[in-house]
Amino acid sequence: MSQSKRKQTAARISDQGLLDNLGYNASAGGFKNVPVGPKLNPLNSNGSTYTTNATTAIALAQSGLMLAVYNNSGSVGSITISEVAVASLTAGVTDAQGHVGIACKPNDWTYIAMGDYTFVIASASTLLVYQIEDDSFLAQ
Repeated sequence: MSQSKRKQTAARISDQGLLDNLGYNASAGGFKNVPVGPKLNPLNSNGSTYTTNATTAIALAQSGLMLAVYNNSGSVGSITISEVAVASLTAGVTDAQGHVGIACKPNDWTYIAMGDYTFVIASASTLLVYQIEDDSFLAQ
């Protein structure tokens, strides 16, 4: 992989001190500790079509994205990420280019960092693939 650095749009940078103040709960005498899930968006490869079905290879808009995958099945599924469109690989199987089928537990969430890869393909339509909203990005 190439050397990449994570960047963020300046308008979205937050004051760390303000974040600490907002996170403190005076009534409880401590910081809020509530699990909050990420904001999930459907995949959008061409600017007009939205989907969570990645059974055909989908090109994502940029590198550095995070995916959340829900396996709505009682059996293991897999997600394959790559730099170009490739065939779906079974969980744990690799190809000659070093891609791997990432295992997705039954009836559970799997979180995947795309890194430099921009293509995703799922082994079955029971894998619901979401893009986690994040306005930071990888720059070369």
